[in-house]
Amino acid sequence: MLKNKLFNEKNWKKLSLYFPKKYYLSCGIFFLIFIFYSGISLRAKTNNVEKWNSTEDIEFSKLWQQASVLHLYNDPYWLKLLHFYSIGESIGQWSYKSDIVSDDFFLSPNGNKDPKEELKATLKAILSRHKKEQNKHARCKFIARSKWLQSKLNFPSLPKHKCPLFERWANLKESTGISIVYVSAYLKNPASTFGHLLVKFNSSERLFGHSLLRPTLNFGAIINPEDNPLVYASKGLFGGYKGVFTDERFYNFNHVYGENELRDLWEYPINFTIEQHHRVAYHAWELLHNVEFTYYFFLDNCAYRMAELLEMAWDDGTRINTSGALWAIPVDVLFKLKKINKGIKTSSLIDSSNLISSRQRKLRMRVSFLTKIEQIQLKSLVEDSNYLDSEIFRSMEKTSQARIIDALIDYGEYLSKVDLTLDKQNDREKILQYRSKLPILPSLLKEENPKSPTDGTPPMRFRIGGVLNSSLGSAFELGAWANYHDLLGDETGHILNSEVVTLDLKMQLREENIDVTQFQLFNIQKYALNPTGIHGDSELSWRARAGWERENFGCLTCLLFRISGGIGGSFTLAGRDLEYAFLEMIGETPKDSTSITNFGLASYFGLTWSPMDLWKIKLEAGWYKSFYGLKKEYYRRSFDQRMSISQNLDVRFEIEKFKEYEAILAFHYFW
Repeated sequence: MLKNKLFNEKNWKKLSLYFPKKYYLSCGIFFLIFIFYSGISLRAKTNNVEKWNSTEDIEFSKLWQQASVLHLYNDPYWLKLLHFYSIGESIGQWSYKSDIVSDDFFLSPNGNKDPKEELKATLKAILSRHKKEQNKHARCKFIARSKWLQSKLNFPSLPKHKCPLFERWANLKESTGISIVYVSAYLKNPASTFGHLLVKFNSSERLFGHSLLRPTLNFGAIINPEDNPLVYASKGLFGGYKGVFTDERFYNFNHVYGENELRDLWEYPINFTIEQHHRVAYHAWELLHNVEFTYYFFLDNCAYRMAELLEMAWDDGTRINTSGALWAIPVDVLFKLKKINKGIKTSSLIDSSNLISSRQRKLRMRVSFLTKIEQIQLKSLVEDSNYLDSEIFRSMEKTSQARIIDALIDYGEYLSKVDLTLDKQNDREKILQYRSKLPILPSLLKEENPKSPTDGTPPMRFRIGGVLNSSLGSAFELGAWANYHDLLGDETGHILNSEVVTLDLKMQLREENIDVTQFQLFNIQKYALNPTGIHGDSELSWRARAGWERENFGCLTCLLFRISGGIGGSFTLAGRDLEYAFLEMIGETPKDSTSITNFGLASYFGLTWSPMDLWKIKLEAGWYKSFYGLKKEYYRRSFDQRMSISQNLDVRFEIEKFKEYEAILAFHYFW
């Protein structure tokens, strides 16, 4: 085996001739020196870490001492940043804690219940020199907290730290402000019955400066598409869903709401200072990291959370939301912003608006600019695309042809939410090619300047009036509704020819008695018209309501629970009037018995007429007959009118025959 060794005794002697013993001695000394200096370097690094940890401890102690003296852990703005509320301030809030249910939002294990511990953990995280991905450091992930604490405490000189993701998202150097966008009500979805709110960050940046490309925040529930309507409603009402903030380019929301759901969008620039604008942007970034809330349809919804985000503009206890409220309504946030004048030169935070018209409004506006002859030509083109080649159409003036085809293109866009067949796609290409040969027309859509939702009546109403009943005598009436708008009211900023009223309570006072005469849970009505006269630009009229009402006006205590719903048709003769007819199914249950239930059919006919903007009249007559339960048959007739005194006040005269006559003169105050 010795013969097979690479370094046998003979070979070793040969190598010794080339590498003397001094060489091996030098290598050994060099190895010892290397080990020695490596040990010193390792010890130096260890001491350096110990030195940094010791420095951080000292710095933290100084900062914590300052924070304790200032009681920053109880500062209103610190509590706002953590979304802390006391018992009863928010739905589902049964203890002093944060509304946020995501653990990642807190740096302390008890941060969601103890703002003091969260403040300690935040200070330590800001001071931390531990190297990690730039965007995950507390100074980036919790930039609003970091900026505020650095403005309140004497921090030591900290190493420069960039936040590339935030800087690219916020683009504060080229930002021009913040807008709040109100999306009009959508009666086909209960969650959108009262509208929706978005917050848009505006910019002058060359690539993303266009309004449609600007970052826009949305707050909504994370729903399960497979949930049936009953499960969906139950979870929405009782906190079965989580709510999160998301951001997209504005064109996505304009497409969903304006193009598909045919809802108008109203944009209100907010008159924030630069500092206020930055505070909102800082906290918005903190909420975009999959931060979850418990979602409640009536309160902890888009209106509440968007208002809560805008509250971050003020580094004090200023609130937009009402503490202890039972509901939050999108349009109410606009009215509250309009009333606020804090640290700005203008009269209010929002004093102007910009209408972003829905696809349906654009179509109807486009058609309204056509002459009668042009409208007839448009209908002919809708019915038969080959009419484009007819002599009658080709003989018209080029500008007239252009107006007609522009309306036809808008009509095609209006119907584009339905899958187009190959033939219709070919027709569309043919129309576009023909339009390219016609003159360019100035835009007429800008000429429409409707009043915005904040020019109408606020959503909540108080009612006071006098009553005269043909059998019960006189009485004093008090009432209130939670929201929103009735058919007889001022329609400014609301869906035309519609009614959405919830939690409508009325009481009559006679001598020492107070009787509840009505408690309506909801009353939703939609009267659809076809102002263009074009096939497809129409919907079915419908209405539904439920609540406790008197059996008739001859009895105060005979309350029934009534629920009804029906479909019908409506039309207009002169533009300021509305005629309608409905067939409804009605169910009635007395309050003192669940065994007696009546079901019947009712037909209603009515009209509304507005001789002027301040004055509106409503007439309605109906007939009911039961087909199950007790045999019942009755008629109802009513005549109501409203005269507006101001934006917040109107007076109404109502007279109705329901077995007995009852007349009411009432004043309504809206707030």
